[in-house]
Amino acid sequence: MKAVFIEKPHRIEIKELDTPLNMCGETLIEVLVCGVCATDLKIFKGETLATYPLVPGHEIVGKVVESEEFERSILVTIDPNKACGKCDYCREGKVNLCKNFSAIGVTRSGGFAEFLSVDNNLIYPLTPNIPVKTAVFAEPLSCIVNGFNVSSFNYVSDIAIIGGGPIGAIVAMLAKRFSVGETVIVEIDGKRRNFLKNELELETTDYIDPNKHLFDVVFDCTGNPKGVEIAISLTKMGGNTVVFGVTEKGAKSSIEAFEIYRKELKLVGSFINSFTMSTAVKILNSREFNFDSLVTDELSLEETVSYISGEKTAEMKAVWMND
Repeated sequence: MKAVFIEKPHRIEIKELDTPLNMCGETLIEVLVCGVCATDLKIFKGETLATYPLVPGHEIVGKVVESEEFERSILVTIDPNKACGKCDYCREGKVNLCKNFSAIGVTRSGGFAEFLSVDNNLIYPLTPNIPVKTAVFAEPLSCIVNGFNVSSFNYVSDIAIIGGGPIGAIVAMLAKRFSVGETVIVEIDGKRRNFLKNELELETTDYIDPNKHLFDVVFDCTGNPKGVEIAISLTKMGGNTVVFGVTEKGAKSSIEAFEIYRKELKLVGSFINSFTMSTAVKILNSREFNFDSLVTDELSLEETVSYISGEKTAEMKAVWMND
């Protein structure tokens, strides 16, 4: 089978690999679509937790080829994160903080390949009529649901989102749906602001003056240390700043400790998902949100290499379509 292969940081190619065997307790799937995530770019650059060599890709939709548990040819998505179930964090129900955590497409072979064998308990069936370009958002949506869970979000919260990429857009779509408060995205890229406004009917701006306007909950979705600083500055007294974007390892933000103390801020990180995949799948299956409109770039496997390496960038969301 063909696959995107990262031998080590900054070394990526299309490689012919053996089709994985369907082991006991696993399901062999044919990958239909896999989303390109900012984490994939950081894996290519060696800026995040990863085990090399590696087939990247963790936003996966496929159909069952061989399984003892699932019906052949059904449409499925995958929770890429596997916890040990034995460490202290797992026993406390904090599986996303597992000490022995592993992840498809990060620490073991992922979805930018024609076939993938996956633990049965990581597979989630989808409704058969759901578009694969919608289903590909299951994994990021599960992480976003976790972000809402760790925040103090409620139905009257005023929400600001720093960063108008696919993640920021989905955060805004959910916030707009479930809160009667204000929801606004801060995005410096004019093309993205136009896309968010015209395609998704979301409120955007390139700047908010913290001396004039503050918010109950602010999500940083930039993956940039500066985004964290902006998020804190826009959070109300007693409010909640959620660090959602994946920054480069070792990156530091300049944070005034007195500001956190004086404003009594709740500063919280949100890491992957924690028992939220089922919720994400239910949201997708409801078809209430126009997630597939976020897909602007449909790629061949060869084109995917250019996007993961950063040579090309998507207008909004790039996905590999295994036609």
